[in-house]
Amino acid sequence: PSALRCGPPGVLRPPALRSGRTAMGLSDLFGGKAASGASGAAVTLPADSAPSWADLKAAVAATPAGEMLGEERALQAKGLGPPHTDARLRLFGAKSESEVRVTLFRDTAAWCPYCQKVWLLLEEKRIPYRLDKINMRSYGDKPRWFLDKVPNGLLPAIEIDGNFMTDSLPIMQALDQTFSGEGTPRMVPPPGPERDRASKLLGLERELFGAWCSLTFQPGKGLMDRNERAFMATLRRVDEALGESTGPWFLDSADHPTLVDLQYVSHVERMLASALYWKGIQIRGSGRFSNLEAWLAAFEERPAYLATKSDYYTHVMDIPPQYGPGFSVDEAREAAAAIDGRGGSWSLPLDLQGSAFEPLAPLQAALGDAAARHEAAFELVANHAAVVRFAARGTGAPGRKRFQAPLADPYATPNEQAVAAVDVCLRHVAAALISGAEETAAAAEADLAAVKGADGGRALSACLIYLRDRIGVPRDMSQPAAMNLRAHLNALIALC
Repeated sequence: PSALRCGPPGVLRPPALRSGRTAMGLSDLFGGKAASGASGAAVTLPADSAPSWADLKAAVAATPAGEMLGEERALQAKGLGPPHTDARLRLFGAKSESEVRVTLFRDTAAWCPYCQKVWLLLEEKRIPYRLDKINMRSYGDKPRWFLDKVPNGLLPAIEIDGNFMTDSLPIMQALDQTFSGEGTPRMVPPPGPERDRASKLLGLERELFGAWCSLTFQPGKGLMDRNERAFMATLRRVDEALGESTGPWFLDSADHPTLVDLQYVSHVERMLASALYWKGIQIRGSGRFSNLEAWLAAFEERPAYLATKSDYYTHVMDIPPQYGPGFSVDEAREAAAAIDGRGGSWSLPLDLQGSAFEPLAPLQAALGDAAARHEAAFELVANHAAVVRFAARGTGAPGRKRFQAPLADPYATPNEQAVAAVDVCLRHVAAALISGAEETAAAAEADLAAVKGADGGRALSACLIYLRDRIGVPRDMSQPAAMNLRAHLNALIALC
């Protein structure tokens, strides 16, 4: 369940807060509505040389990446095209929406590991489905219509032919059984040795999950590093189990990921980030788990997985509100700084091959820097009015109702007296993403010169930081695009 807590109850403040970071969870960042305004300190920029939003829209649309993204969005509106977090209808082989039998209810911010499993299974089996996004309780209210259908509010939930289910594993089993026609990949092997092996592997996954919880959500690494040793020993057993199959997947009977692989991958993805961030344990790239490395590489060759995959920063921000606080050790400081943007990791120029701590998937890295910049610009320009007002919350009024994710504040209101200046700043950011920071830096610096180092500059910096720290992957954009947007925001913050 999405609200599962492994750590000590009652402690909601994650260690990341100590460095000025906190969990995200604001569902209206790049796809929502602008809130009504609040009053705050006035910020005025006497100069505005940034291109207009209309000009920026035309410029990004003319890039190869912008043209491709525009075509993909048009296809997605029809239930077609590649997988994407915002695709509300997936037709696959269905002729029209009237033939769609499944509705998936998953979390708005794409935090929930259990939702990710079901989402992946639908994509891998190419089952036509509708999507409704629902807030997790940690970052927002659930709509009444959903609670009328699912009184306990649990995610994921699914409707198949009018029947509702919750709990990811039974959902995946039901989907595999219901949609098992010829040419549809089977996710559960038939009765026999492979079914028995699958059952044992699912038990091992629960052991790994328990060992991860004991390590991550308790201080230190356990008495005489007991929790670390138990986690690593269980991970080695997982690696050995992968080595028993002839291909990259857990089961020999399939040339595609099965239910077993999907059950593992969403939490392994989160383990890679959290073990490094809080405990200084590098799993990927360590040379200790070659079969796991091959398994992860095989997943990263699949577009469906990349569409659901988060980056480490998003994970270390979204884990505490769902499970409880992670406890840091001194050995993790360097990795934690790289993950949450301290120490220059969110600065230009970027290395889109990724860091030693967090390599980019080859399919994403191969697209190159320009494509990543242009994707970030495309998303920013497409919803600029809401994003500007969202950023202006940085000096606005917090909402009266608060949520478990500390800065999840969907009822916050922007500082109306900062909106115009924030708009100028974000147009400069979009221009830099499209044309390159070196081409646009002088104009941005000239426009901000009047407020640099003054109260107005500090207010603008607060607004841009507010936005930067809430960019989520994949909710808002892909990992390489998010890397670029965070770094370009930092470049403008430096001018304030």
